[in-house]
Amino acid sequence: MDIDKISKSIFEKKSSDYVFIIFFLLIFSVFIIFAIKPSLTTAYSLKKEQMDLTKVDLVYEEVIADISSIQSQIEDTRDSLPLLNESVTQQPKINKIIEDVKKIADKNSLTINKANVININFSKTNTEKQDVQLKMEVTSSFENLKKFIDDMFLQRRLKLVNDLIIDKDVVSSQSGILKIVLVIDGYYL
Repeated sequence: MDIDKISKSIFEKKSSDYVFIIFFLLIFSVFIIFAIKPSLTTAYSLKKEQMDLTKVDLVYEEVIADISSIQSQIEDTRDSLPLLNESVTQQPKINKIIEDVKKIADKNSLTINKANVININFSKTNTEKQDVQLKMEVTSSFENLKKFIDDMFLQRRLKLVNDLIIDKDVVSSQSGILKIVLVIDGYYL
């Protein structure tokens, strides 16, 4: 055999194998870059999005549970809403406050000497609770005053004693009659 032919056949075969391998690696790397990498990136981003959505789902479940809890509380207190509207009304309803106070004053033997309505705002621009003040000068005993205040707190309309001044009446006898100045606050929205 000829040495040239043998050497050519050996070197040609090896070089063609290397060329095939190099082309295969180039095509495979291009395939990895343009086909597999985007698929892997998409799979990773979908997995991350799934974890984020799971967290959001847990937050939504908590919010829904809170809303259903609030809804059940509203259903439980639905029957008492008219009572709340009676305790703090939409308008001042001064005549109702005066009527309620007069009724319990008569019941508890308080003599009303003087009564004034002070500090009232009729404008509709205020969105907070407002108050009507009723200033009264009365004469009564201490026990009757205590009963009057207790009865006032038992009424449905919210009223508070803002100011209370008790003084002994100089013209009274030893019967325990006191001169009392009361400032009663009634609230409305």
